[in-house]
Amino acid sequence: MTTDLKEQTVPENESEISSQETVSIRVEDLIVGRRITHPIHDSNGLLLLASGSVINSRFKQLLRDRKMPQVEVHSDDASSISLHSLASDPMLEAATQGIFTTELTEKLDRLIESGSMFVANTGPAVRDSMVMHGCKAYDPEERDRLFEQQQIYGDTLDSMMRGALTGKVPSGQEITGIAASYLTQLTADADCVISAATEAGKDETLSQHCLQMSLLGMAIGTELNLDENNVRNIGLCGLVHDWGMIRVQNKIGKNCRHLNALERIEMQKHPIFSLEMLENVAGIPSVVPVVCYQVHEQPNGLGYPRQRTHNMIHMFARILNVAHCYISLTSAREDRPALMPYAAMEYLLRLTNDKTIDQAPMRALLNLLSLFPIGSCVILNDGSAARVIRRNKDHYTSPIVQVLQTPDGVKVDPLDPEAIIDLHESELEIDQALPTPGKEEIDLTSDLFDGQI
Repeated sequence: MTTDLKEQTVPENESEISSQETVSIRVEDLIVGRRITHPIHDSNGLLLLASGSVINSRFKQLLRDRKMPQVEVHSDDASSISLHSLASDPMLEAATQGIFTTELTEKLDRLIESGSMFVANTGPAVRDSMVMHGCKAYDPEERDRLFEQQQIYGDTLDSMMRGALTGKVPSGQEITGIAASYLTQLTADADCVISAATEAGKDETLSQHCLQMSLLGMAIGTELNLDENNVRNIGLCGLVHDWGMIRVQNKIGKNCRHLNALERIEMQKHPIFSLEMLENVAGIPSVVPVVCYQVHEQPNGLGYPRQRTHNMIHMFARILNVAHCYISLTSAREDRPALMPYAAMEYLLRLTNDKTIDQAPMRALLNLLSLFPIGSCVILNDGSAARVIRRNKDHYTSPIVQVLQTPDGVKVDPLDPEAIIDLHESELEIDQALPTPGKEEIDLTSDLFDGQI
């Protein structure tokens, strides 16, 4: 395989194949570990991958770096290195008939296409009331309380989802209460709340995923200067957007992994299932179904279930899509460990280039968590180890950290106020990011990561 995609001499038996023998395959659809029997060239005849080579994550990343969303491959290889041949499979066609169209979705589609999905503040921005704590450690008692509350909310939400699955109507008032509680806590100490929720979410259940989505989505909305009503509605959408996944999990299993074509279609039904489960819930604002329907759409039109593009996707859905991507990347899957928080942020920044995610909420996430996200561990340039505990205004490369170990490995007293350092005001800076202790996290250079969210 070529390592830098530079031009090279092509042997006679690997001369450019005719366009009639090739098919176009999305780079993201290439299956890592599959071997090709014919060479792959670009449109100018440059050899990208020699015959007999194995597709790996490095090759896919090089194609992304060259801004190549698709690649031409020999038709004989298409079915083995991607699921391309299943696109016209009669079983898939039967499976997709009508699954994304219901009376409710038709109503939402008409609303979306009417162009009436504008967002406006009717009150002051929540950000104006946020308390910034500077170089101050978390209140340990408050953090323990938040951690315990997150576990309780998780159990409550899980019970609601399972009840809705069996036809029991969940309490709209109780769901709203969770979002309202989060909003109050975010204004008091957003860094501490996000840190506690991240730690509580290590069990990676569906309910904890929804709770983290709600909290992070609200925090992003706050950073985008939305008012209390709008931020609370984002939180509501985050809490309920993925409820339909519990139906999908009953069919294809709970663990995230590479899905075959039929399983992927089943998974893409879950926004519709969520709408059905929430249809009779009283007290849910009318914007919630629209947003839940669109959370997995992408500004570049490659999302689901309707392949909408930027201007046809509700702002709240674009916010929650960014939150979903970050949480998914930092969560373990059956086919790979979790990404390090820094690596996840680095990868998301790349995704803004091809409009997989929206730039505005991504920029807000960067300011909110910093480039080295809250909770992540780092090594400073003096050799000491530290944990990022707070954002630092708009200085996203210089967060506020708490030193954990001295350069010679001696543990630092967690109650020592001098262990809290504002890197923007210090000569110290971050030298490298580390995996979270106790989690088998990987970085972007790992062969275990192939760019799939």
